[in-house]
Amino acid sequence: RFTALQNITINLPRIAFKANGSEEVLFHELEKAMQMVAKAHLQKKEFIASLMEQGVSGPLSVLCDSKDGEKYLRMDRLTYLVGLLGLNEMVQYHTSTELHESPQALKFGLKVVANMNLLCKKLSQQYGINLVLEESPAESSGSRLAKLDMKYYPSQAMEVLKGSDERDEFYYTNSVHLNVEADIDYIERVQKQSLFHPLIEAGAICHVWLGEHEPDPESIKNFVIKTFRNTQSSQLAFSPEFT
Repeated sequence: RFTALQNITINLPRIAFKANGSEEVLFHELEKAMQMVAKAHLQKKEFIASLMEQGVSGPLSVLCDSKDGEKYLRMDRLTYLVGLLGLNEMVQYHTSTELHESPQALKFGLKVVANMNLLCKKLSQQYGINLVLEESPAESSGSRLAKLDMKYYPSQAMEVLKGSDERDEFYYTNSVHLNVEADIDYIERVQKQSLFHPLIEAGAICHVWLGEHEPDPESIKNFVIKTFRNTQSSQLAFSPEFT
């Protein structure tokens, strides 16, 4: 009876492009983007509330139905999600190294996400809504926002895009994930990526991409045990490909 109203995802690489190497400008632009997210959520909240006021005869009749004297959807318990996209490319443009390539890059990425987490709390108090970070399931946004940046910030975007520009198949890395093509083992990948998870309160996940391999069940069991005991990973998914 309570839910997340919607997710609004921030294009992190574009913030780095605007900052052009200035950490002060980068965090200023980040706060501006977070303010815009909060205001957009408020507009959506007001619109949904106006529809809810029409009661069971309105377009949201199911959500307005009541069996206990209270409407099914509890507006006062809604969560408002702030999504992240392309942290790896933001850090790469700002520090010249990707998240997996240096301790300094990883540390700066954690600083950005910790700042966003604190801004969520600040804006929640300011506007009276529950803003929290979420890893955006950004398979479509990762490509769409990269293409928009190729239009408006082509020289900067070309430095950090992943995929193939020639085939028009380029993208930004999902949320706070490490580059999927990074040459590191999965234990290290999960260890580094899971450092962000305590800061992302609406949900985060580490993917182990299996391709068409069929790992031994005992190996998968041991990997899960190591992840549980030695990392901060909130969720772990083994993701095979099927042909």
